[in-house]
Amino acid sequence: MGSRTFAAAVKRDYSAEIQGTFDRVQRPLRWMMTEYGRRRISSPRFVGYRFSRVRGSASAGFAYGFALTPDEEMGLRAPPEAVTYAFVRPTDSDLYEELVTRGDSAVRRLAKSRRSLGYPFELHVDREIAALRHRSFARVPPELFVLGAADFFMLAQRPLRTGGYVRRVREATTRPGP
Repeated sequence: MGSRTFAAAVKRDYSAEIQGTFDRVQRPLRWMMTEYGRRRISSPRFVGYRFSRVRGSASAGFAYGFALTPDEEMGLRAPPEAVTYAFVRPTDSDLYEELVTRGDSAVRRLAKSRRSLGYPFELHVDREIAALRHRSFARVPPELFVLGAADFFMLAQRPLRTGGYVRRVREATTRPGP
């Protein structure tokens, strides 16, 4: 197929499709809102929701949203990309050691849990965003965008719960984040 750029697709306005996706997944993903602090993120680079818990000055959690610009370091090349990630910050905290660095940590288990998915969680043990799952929707027709992106997010939440990441973050922290 050869190398192809998506510059024209990046400039297209996806706001209706993105909002439609959030509207569609809001109710099924409501379980996350009860024990985690929720914050809407809206920037030129990313739009979505971040769910967090804190312990001291450290925080951990996960996010759902759309990357709107490329980020080669994270492998985001063809925006908009649906993104789900697990994070722990700062990287030099005891919480990071517990949830990311240790051999059987919550993040390592998350990365192993769903390798059978077409878009598994990628492990990044040296970054705040320690596990990342993403898929480009740049070439998806508008009529399929909302259904495809909603499906992506619904499939991503399962390993967060069943793999124990959500529970282990809750147990390792003291309260919902801001």
